[in-house]
Amino acid sequence: MSEESKSQGTILYADDTEAQRYALSRVLRRAGFEVLEARTGRQALEMSSKHPDLIVLDVNLPDISGIEVCKKLKASEGTASTPVLQVSASLVSTEARVAGLEGGADAYLTQPIEPQELVATVRALLRVRSTEEQLWRSQLQYRSFFEANPLPCCVLDTFDFRILTVNDAAIQHYGYTREEFTTMSLRDLVVPDEQQGFLAALAEADSSKHSFRTWRHVAKNGKVMDVEVFWAPLELNGNNVRLAIVQDITEKLALQVAQHQEEIRRLLLDRALQVQEDERRRIARELHDEAGQLMTSLLIGLRSISDVRRLADAKQQAKRLREIASGAIDEIGRLARGLHSSVLDDLGIEAALRRFADEFTKTHNIQVDLEVMTADFSGFNGDDQINLYRIVQEALTNVARHAHAQHVHIKFQSSATNLDVIIGDDGRGFPSTNNHSSTHLGIEGMRQRATSLGGTLQIASPVGGGAEVRVKIPHQKPSFRNEMAI
Repeated sequence: MSEESKSQGTILYADDTEAQRYALSRVLRRAGFEVLEARTGRQALEMSSKHPDLIVLDVNLPDISGIEVCKKLKASEGTASTPVLQVSASLVSTEARVAGLEGGADAYLTQPIEPQELVATVRALLRVRSTEEQLWRSQLQYRSFFEANPLPCCVLDTFDFRILTVNDAAIQHYGYTREEFTTMSLRDLVVPDEQQGFLAALAEADSSKHSFRTWRHVAKNGKVMDVEVFWAPLELNGNNVRLAIVQDITEKLALQVAQHQEEIRRLLLDRALQVQEDERRRIARELHDEAGQLMTSLLIGLRSISDVRRLADAKQQAKRLREIASGAIDEIGRLARGLHSSVLDDLGIEAALRRFADEFTKTHNIQVDLEVMTADFSGFNGDDQINLYRIVQEALTNVARHAHAQHVHIKFQSSATNLDVIIGDDGRGFPSTNNHSSTHLGIEGMRQRATSLGGTLQIASPVGGGAEVRVKIPHQKPSFRNEMAI
């Protein structure tokens, strides 16, 4: 047998008429098919175990009618999907054709049959069978993928997103039974405050395309999880549905947050160490250039006073030395206040802020207006006040370094629940894209201090110029806080 005939498929033909069987088999073989011949219905049933691609049955077989043979073939699991073509030379009425088709036949032809019609009908039936087999294999592959997938999977109705079925992973992950899932929609898995957004996203989604979104889902036991949901169109049993695959990324996001926070802590520590070194160099330089020079002048003056012969000159020299000593004391005091304001310890944050604002104005020639009349600091302990002081100090340091401002306004005001701090300047501002960048460690340090007080810090740069820092601190602090150590 040629390769061509093998490629066309195998046909089992049952007919008790020798001449008719020969003629029809010859047509099929010429068309490239392999033909198995049977003379009776029983032979046809026995030879069907060879799994032919198509079976041609004459209706009038000597032992069992072709219609009964067809019913037996369609009732058997092994041959139920095999196409059956009924042929007859005597039963040609409409009623006979209907009886044959209702008996399970896939087509019914009456003799005499034109060769072209016979071959075309056979090939059409084989094409239908091939399509059905491909569909069955694809559905079998889908079912295998669906059930074996370790990620939760749901099949959804395209229109209302009602859950039609789920895999075992979804049952284990969410805690609902399979029956409970079939009474729910995908919306029921979304946390309540995201359901409106979820419905809006579904309304905008194109059901013919793949799509991907991140949501917060809630399990039956109330556990909230961050998930990535991928859904795609699917045809199942002739119906258009959607397949949703869910991946829990809660731990992944928590790890990313922890890594980000650790990176911020590392950068803050590096900056703190760098600031310490810079401060030490500045103090060393100022001690040498200012206090050192004053102390040297004082020492020279003390040496020279012993050489003065007139009392009036000695008094004049002593007066000058007292002025030098006073200047040295003031300079050392200024350096000490730069490290830590003793006024903050002795008189509280309001006096410390006023002194710092005055010194800032003198040092940088930038006018600072401070309003604290409506502020209530009674609920803030010493550490809290230090954090507030450092926030203002860092904000003014940024103004001096970057803003090119002429004026700064600082306002503390209390409401029933919060202490609000507003620090604004008339400088050049900054690009809005950099407002919250964690690479600006001064800003991040301010934000960390506000967080340690249980509050928030926001920074804005209006279009017209300038910048504004807004800090909101609750009067009622959380019971547990990470106090800043820097």
